[in-house]
Amino acid sequence: MKKSFIVIGLGRFGSNIAKTLVEMNCDVLAVDIDEEMVTQISKFVPHCVIADASKESVLAELGASSIDHAVVAIGNSLQASILTLINLKKLGVKKITVRADTEAHEEVYKLLGADDVIIPEEASAISLANQITSDSILDYYEVTNNFALVKVTVGETIDKNLIELDIRNNFGVNIVGIIKPNGDFYIPRGTDKLMKNEIAVVCGDKKSITKFDAFLNGK
Repeated sequence: MKKSFIVIGLGRFGSNIAKTLVEMNCDVLAVDIDEEMVTQISKFVPHCVIADASKESVLAELGASSIDHAVVAIGNSLQASILTLINLKKLGVKKITVRADTEAHEEVYKLLGADDVIIPEEASAISLANQITSDSILDYYEVTNNFALVKVTVGETIDKNLIELDIRNNFGVNIVGIIKPNGDFYIPRGTDKLMKNEIAVVCGDKKSITKFDAFLNGK
């Protein structure tokens, strides 16, 4: 089932997130109070709205309460970001990621209940979009436009060992390491199995990583 997103604030950061999510076949609603911003993104994102998302009534009319994940990417108004976050929480949005311009703002958003806070200088919009499409991808490091290094949670113990799985040929990715539930890191041998709640550190192209994530987590 597709995940649904609302991206609020369509500057460079928010626009890149919205476009990348659409490219990944997600349901995306892009929102900004600025008509010009909405017009520009409408070429790439089918569902766009000119609206003041800092108002609870507006978010309710947009159906925010049924959205899986909200991204608040308002970059020029702390007050608008705070009000938007508070109203999204009131409406019961399952997960909220907020853009912060400073570490001080980051603390404010966390205190108000944001699930994740991103400072754009520390994480690219494209990397964030790839990470939030899957609950089992914990970190996403974009190496090139189509190649990444990720941490993926193992949802269930896999009965076959790595030799039997032939991951490189069957999924097009390489496992470069495993993180145990206690935090220990090790480089796996071919006779090792992937165990539930371990974290696989994987490299490969985006489509292959998505396919491998689906295999590990029964998607």
